[in-house]
Amino acid sequence: MFKTQISLGDQAYITLKEKLLTLETGAYLSSRQFANEIGMSYTPVREAFLRLQKEGALKQIPNVGFFVASMDINEILQLFQIRECIEPFVLRQVISRVTPSHIIIMRGLAEEQRQALDTGDITKYMKLDIKIHEVLLDIYNNQHIKELYHTVREKYLICSNKVALSFYPDALEEHINLIGAIESQNMELSLELLNNHIENAKKRILEGYIKVIG
Repeated sequence: MFKTQISLGDQAYITLKEKLLTLETGAYLSSRQFANEIGMSYTPVREAFLRLQKEGALKQIPNVGFFVASMDINEILQLFQIRECIEPFVLRQVISRVTPSHIIIMRGLAEEQRQALDTGDITKYMKLDIKIHEVLLDIYNNQHIKELYHTVREKYLICSNKVALSFYPDALEEHINLIGAIESQNMELSLELLNNHIENAKKRILEGYIKVIG
């Protein structure tokens, strides 16, 4: 059996994204210093910096360097519009194909979320949030949609990681209720709960953004 190997560029990209979660907006990052920090050559690290710049997570100032990019309210709203288009559509297509195994996976992820919340590990909590929603995308099995969705979620993960901490217990209960509706194959209720969950998530992010950044 052959194992898929991750390229050095992908390794640098993943490691750099993890670092961004710990940094404040506007923080300076040196690509050469980061290469030394992770013990990797400059070229793949440079590729990772440019990739994250293209995704909007980093901002490059010529002859100065890279900085952690900020996201304005309009950009956050646009990212949520993508969620509002993708997630209800996928739910409609796959709800009849959700098996007890999928429900077990989603409930397990929700329980891990509760544990992460109890220990104050907000970054882990947010990553589990993405995984719960991606269970349905995995069932739908459209790689282009999943890649777009994952990029969108991770793009505002950096922002949401810092501005909405006090609201996360509400989001966890919303997940639990949504999973229950999906398990019962109740399309109308599932769509209502999903749309409300996305709308509430948007409000939590915007309220936190205004409080912390605005």
